[in-house]
Amino acid sequence: MPGILYALITIFAWGTWLTPSQNVTFRNQQIKTFYVAAANLVLALLVILFQGLPGLTWSVFWLPFVGGLIWAVSGFLAFTATNRLGMARAFGLWAPINVLVSILWGIFLFGEMLHEGPLTLILFGLALLITLIGVLLIIFAKGLRGSGQSSALALPGLLAALGAGVLWGTYFIPIKLSAVSMWVAAFPMSVGIFVGSLILVALSGQGLKLDRPSSYTRVISTGILWGIGNYGMLLLVDQFGAGRGFTISQLGIVINGLLGVFFLRDPAPKTRAAALTLIGCVCATIGGVMMGGLK
Repeated sequence: MPGILYALITIFAWGTWLTPSQNVTFRNQQIKTFYVAAANLVLALLVILFQGLPGLTWSVFWLPFVGGLIWAVSGFLAFTATNRLGMARAFGLWAPINVLVSILWGIFLFGEMLHEGPLTLILFGLALLITLIGVLLIIFAKGLRGSGQSSALALPGLLAALGAGVLWGTYFIPIKLSAVSMWVAAFPMSVGIFVGSLILVALSGQGLKLDRPSSYTRVISTGILWGIGNYGMLLLVDQFGAGRGFTISQLGIVINGLLGVFFLRDPAPKTRAAALTLIGCVCATIGGVMMGGLK
C-alpha cells in the first residue's frame, strides 16, 4: 500500500511540475535552475521541521549533497535541451536513458535482479519494454515537426539531452548509498542542488530578476512540485530498488499526456495524435503496474 501511495504522489507531481513555468521567459537556463532549486530547498526545510534529521552526520551528509550537485547540472542540461530541441524531442532522448541508466546502476551497485528467477527476469523485461513503448508513444505522438532548429543549435541540445539522461538517472544513487532515511537524505541533497545552482548562476554572470512579478510564483510552483515528486521517487527507490523505483517514477509522462489531450487539447481529442497518446498512456500504465507487482 505505501508503494502505491508513493507512486501516485510521484507520478502526479512529476507529471505536472513543468506546467506552471512553461511560458515564463528566462534570460538563461541557469536562472530557471536556481529558482527551482530555491523552492525545493524551502520545501526540504519545512519537511525537516516535522521529521527532524535523525541519523544525519557530517560523514554521511556529503553523499546526498553530491547527489544534489549532480541534479543541478542535470537540471540545467535538461532545461537547455528543452529550450534548444523542444519538449518532445528532448524528453524523447533523456527519458529512456534515465530509465536504462537507473536499471544499470541498480544491477551493478546494488545487485538488483541478479538473483531473481528466470520468470521474474522475463516479466521485468516485458514490463520495461511495455513502459518504454508507452513513454515513446506519448512523447512522439505529435511528431517532431516544427522544431526548426539549425544543426548548430541542435547539436548542443542533443548533447544536453544525453547528459541529462545519464545524470538524472544517477543523482539519487549517492542518496541511496548514504543508507539514511530518505526523508533525512533529501535535505542535504536539496542543499547540494541549491549550491550547484548558485555556482551555475555565478558562472553565467546574469542577474536573477524575472520579467513579471507573476513569474516568480509560477517558477516557485514548479520547484515545489518537483520537490514533492522527488520525495515520492526517493521513497519508491527505497521500497522497490533503484531500477524499478525510478522507472515507475517516470510514469509522470502519463499525467502529462492526459492533461495535454483532455485539458490543453494538445493534441486535440479524436485526432491520430491523441489516439497514440492515449495508447501510450495505457501501455506505460500497464508496464508500471507490472513492475510494481513484481516481488
